[in-house]
Amino acid sequence: MKSGYLIMASLLIVSVFSQAQVKFDSPEDACEYALTHNYGNKMQQLKTEQAEKNKMAANAFLYPNITAGMTGQYNIDISETPVPGEILGQPGETVYLKFGKQYAYTAGLNVNYNLLNWTSVYQSKTAAANVQLEKANSRYYEQQLKEQVGQVYSATITAIQAEKLWNRNLLAADTIEQLTKQKFSEGLVDQLAVNQSVINRMQVVQQLECTKLYNVQVSNQLKMLLGVDSNTEMTLTEIPVQEKIEPDGLLLTPDNQSEIFKQQEKVASFEMKSALSVFAPQISLKGYFGANQYWDNFDFSFDTNDWRKSNYVGVSVTMPVFTGLANKSKYNAAKIQKQIAQTAYNEELANAELKDNNLLKEYFSAANVANTSLEKLQLSKDNLQLARQKYEQGLMSLTDYLEVFNADLSVQNQYLSDLSEFRSVEATIESRK
Repeated sequence: MKSGYLIMASLLIVSVFSQAQVKFDSPEDACEYALTHNYGNKMQQLKTEQAEKNKMAANAFLYPNITAGMTGQYNIDISETPVPGEILGQPGETVYLKFGKQYAYTAGLNVNYNLLNWTSVYQSKTAAANVQLEKANSRYYEQQLKEQVGQVYSATITAIQAEKLWNRNLLAADTIEQLTKQKFSEGLVDQLAVNQSVINRMQVVQQLECTKLYNVQVSNQLKMLLGVDSNTEMTLTEIPVQEKIEPDGLLLTPDNQSEIFKQQEKVASFEMKSALSVFAPQISLKGYFGANQYWDNFDFSFDTNDWRKSNYVGVSVTMPVFTGLANKSKYNAAKIQKQIAQTAYNEELANAELKDNNLLKEYFSAANVANTSLEKLQLSKDNLQLARQKYEQGLMSLTDYLEVFNADLSVQNQYLSDLSEFRSVEATIESRK
């Protein structure tokens, strides 16, 4: 029986230590991991690869189209051709003669090559522009991913610190409750003070429970962004330092979103030209290189002497005269689409500087707010220590002490919130680098 317990314990230990684990020391580490494992980023890379393959398919018109074929034909009734009777010694009459054999076979190569096909040219250019568009989408997705990871990483770190804070506050609330009950037993305070200490502790317990739930939620959100499995243990080792923030002078790089609008405008331009190209002439070369053989009965021969050469090369020029209204409507629709894409791109360029200006102002403002909260936090800690000393010495009532205690909790929460807000804005800026 004991050996059975030992085996079960050993298996349990192995399963615990074999559980997958990931550890991140900084938001930069998390971003690097996300770029490799995030499912959306993998999907975007596949879309880029697909666009590359579509480009190769669109460029197929640059090469000749060569097909090999062999046909056999049974002429049930050979058509009769009228010829002058003079040829057969029947002047003044028309004689009908049959030319051909009952069975005919052909074998050879068909070669077709487009010398001038503007539709294929612009379809190729459109495919190449789509590749650049997907690459721009990939860069913008990576930028957004790094921004989201940085923000949620900061929120997770804040939630971890907040949970630790409320655990410490719970210990303090327990101490206050015990101290108050002791004073009640000594006749130094009344039941009202005891009730207040109990209510205060219950409020801390409630806040701690809410913080734990928030911690789980943001941790799971971070796992989704990182592409971490739900059964994988995730550890964030970074411990935020409570120190003054020194914002640096920043020079923002262009937002990758503007490149998307630029590439969309190029794609729309080529699609408009492709729609217009259907009205242009097309020139192509075609050739056939093969041989024929004919028989009066069902027969076939591989002997080269039985085959007769049949080779030709030709040029085909086609000029559309009337193609209906459909092509014209497609061109007009493509023209409007180009105008829409161009307007969106111009709007993005016009607003980009304003967006960057707002982001920089938000960055410096968030830094100032966080620094102010840090100063308030330091003063609040001093006040709480002084208030506790006075309460223990009987120089302050429990009501006044709880007021200082709750004010300190509010200041600590505000500092964590302001610091998280700064790091969220900072993550947006870092994603642009």
